[in-house]
Amino acid sequence: MAATAPTPPRRTQAERSASTRAVLLEATTSCLVERGYAGTTTAEVESRAGVSRGARLHHFPTKAALLAAAVARIYSQETRNYANAMEQMGESAQDFRTGYRLLWQTYSEPAHAAVLEIYLAARTDPELRAALREISQRGQQAARRHANKLFPDLATRDARGLLECIQASMLGLSLRRMVHGGDLGEDQALDQLERMVVRQFLSPQAKREEPVTSDD
Repeated sequence: MAATAPTPPRRTQAERSASTRAVLLEATTSCLVERGYAGTTTAEVESRAGVSRGARLHHFPTKAALLAAAVARIYSQETRNYANAMEQMGESAQDFRTGYRLLWQTYSEPAHAAVLEIYLAARTDPELRAALREISQRGQQAARRHANKLFPDLATRDARGLLECIQASMLGLSLRRMVHGGDLGEDQALDQLERMVVRQFLSPQAKREEPVTSDD
């Protein structure tokens, strides 16, 4: 007599709830990437996720709540990517360059375009802006912890300003990429910022390792 396959255990209510949230947030992210903020309606997200309006309302009563949760989910992944990039950095120019380029990859991911879409929309949406401010602050705090852990001696040399400079520059480049693509001096800007950081903040050994470049 053939053995029957064991019946898989039924999922708990908490597991089903978590699964529903996950598919809604995944659908929101993909919709933002493909259609932008204007094309990301709650009805479209529900359709992509295969979830009823009632189920969506149970988890996310407003569009702002849904979008903020999507950003939080993306930030969670970006924080892991950021940590990986920071772990590659060191006091040699080459180590710093490796981590620096990995960090730029985080800003180049399609999911980050979704974050930018929501941030631009938040300018005229007070509910969304308030939710994003809290999420952004948590992300900034995590980034600073990683930077302080890697370069503890920079605390007295304006490490926070260094981090803000790198992040602001990469954010600006990722915004410009949304319109122009990556062919408008992106590599040159990244190279220039990298050289500035190496010259000002890394060790004398790192400065000696910095490649000599020509403007020709």
